[in-house]
Amino acid sequence: MRSALILVLTLPLLAGCAAAGAPVASAAPDPSPSPSASASPSAAVPEIVTKDASIGNAQSAATVAPVRLSIPQLNIDMRIDAMGLDGDGAMALPDNALDAGWYKFGPGVANDAGATVIAAHVDSRHDGIGPFSRLKDASLGSTISVAGTDGSTVDYVVTEVRSVGKIDAPMAEVFDRAGDPRLTLVTCGGDFDSSTGHYVDNIILTAIPVGK
Repeated sequence: MRSALILVLTLPLLAGCAAAGAPVASAAPDPSPSPSASASPSAAVPEIVTKDASIGNAQSAATVAPVRLSIPQLNIDMRIDAMGLDGDGAMALPDNALDAGWYKFGPGVANDAGATVIAAHVDSRHDGIGPFSRLKDASLGSTISVAGTDGSTVDYVVTEVRSVGKIDAPMAEVFDRAGDPRLTLVTCGGDFDSSTGHYVDNIILTAIPVGK
């Protein structure tokens, strides 16, 4: 049976999906996350805020956590779990490929600035190919809907879909808390390197709120 593949987001590169039964992870530097598989020890690590931005946190009461993601064009409808960092300082993801993870230290639904980051496994040993395997096929201009814990829904329009080598992944950009509000979806892609147990690329989809 095909080994489970996990997404690892580690600054400053986009982490790879490794063959393992462990939970998916994303990267984080000091301690801050970013999608990268194997970052160079000497590489500069962008500072990424790790203050809890989830609902219920007194310091971030205005942040609305996303709980559902829908992309009609790709027949994607997924639950979203709020995720922090794993023991290695990487962004933790749900164990299975059917659910997505929201980086809870970053912007949530309808924030005024920064990237709302949602990532998921491309596949797993238990679930097989996951919904995010279809991200690479998203068309520019297609719509993504994200529902929040407060019952609100924000619609986004896809502006870019990139396949980026893990060593070239723009981690600071992916986890940026500044700039125009946007949605960033991340999963693994490209060829699977059986010698390392990782995909060689990451698929990064960017979308902006409708009307922006």
